[in-house]
Amino acid sequence: MVRWIWMVAASFLLVAAACGDDDGGDEPTGAASPTPEVATLDVTSTAFADGAEIPVEYTCDGDDMPFPLSWSGDPGETQSLALIFDDPDAPGDEPYVHWLMYDIPANMSGFESVSKDERLPNGAAQGENSRGEIGYAGPCPPGGQTHTYVMTVYALDSTLGLEPGASRDDLKNAIDGHVLASGQLTGTFRR
Repeated sequence: MVRWIWMVAASFLLVAAACGDDDGGDEPTGAASPTPEVATLDVTSTAFADGAEIPVEYTCDGDDMPFPLSWSGDPGETQSLALIFDDPDAPGDEPYVHWLMYDIPANMSGFESVSKDERLPNGAAQGENSRGEIGYAGPCPPGGQTHTYVMTVYALDSTLGLEPGASRDDLKNAIDGHVLASGQLTGTFRR
């Protein structure tokens, strides 16, 4: 009888140990941390409304200069901002890159115009567009086609330190894990 009690007690302890959880969490050991929440930035332009047509002056048929851009809602922890302006409607596997800018100072909330300089006086750097140039390349779809263009602004928890002329892949890899907030502005253009 004593032997039977010991066997039952030992079995109970083994089951309890197998079901126990040292840290009280439901995650299995080695599980990935939950993805942090990313806040939403409000991205706007005085040149066109979200989803509307981009005025010709900001395209390859006009002055080929960036449109005015502003954003709000970045978290207080923001250390820098970055932007990617591309055309996901372009043929091929990757979007056509029209503009990359990074290490934009956190105290900026937009701009009216931007030069094509590799590094701007405020410290921001510009990457290489799909034309193989530094800076902005305006929308320029093939004749008769309407493309949708996407401007994404990212608030980051660090500065990136990328040299001017970085590629879209370089920028995407550098911001991975550092995005506090992001927002988009879309526009269309037809030639």
